[in-house]
Amino acid sequence: MRKENKMLKLVFDCLRAPYDWANILQAVLAVGECELYITGNSLRHDHPKVVGKVKSWSKKLTKQGLPPLRINYFSSLVECAVKLKKQNIKLIGTSSYAKKSFYDLDLKEDNFAIVFGTETSGLTKEKIALLDDMVRLPMSDNLDFMTLSVVVPIVIYEAKRQKGLF
Repeated sequence: MRKENKMLKLVFDCLRAPYDWANILQAVLAVGECELYITGNSLRHDHPKVVGKVKSWSKKLTKQGLPPLRINYFSSLVECAVKLKKQNIKLIGTSSYAKKSFYDLDLKEDNFAIVFGTETSGLTKEKIALLDDMVRLPMSDNLDFMTLSVVVPIVIYEAKRQKGLF
């Protein structure tokens, strides 16, 4: 399998919390070969609060700084969706209300991007209309949602596992 086929594409709409950003970066750095698409009024990955938190967890990053990352910024989810769809990338949204399980997806190919909404409101109906599919992570009735810092690592590791990297 070519290296480009192993690149995992992740889209985050309005990612504002430094702690969430830091947790996402930690997971992305742990697995490698991820391309991030950041939309809307998001905090930048190189914001001092984000970088400071990530470095506080890693002696290596404290010494060397963040490695080069593949991060693309867009003013809106619409703009990002248009660009990805022109590349024949299927957009798969995440929501605790979706009927389809994330584990039912075949993620071996490189023709998809996983889309995450805001932590406070998720993906709006208008944004869901831009997507090709919606999935949920199965969970018990004890909760009705999980935070980005919990969901993103699960999604990343399962996608990488299906792509044969683990």
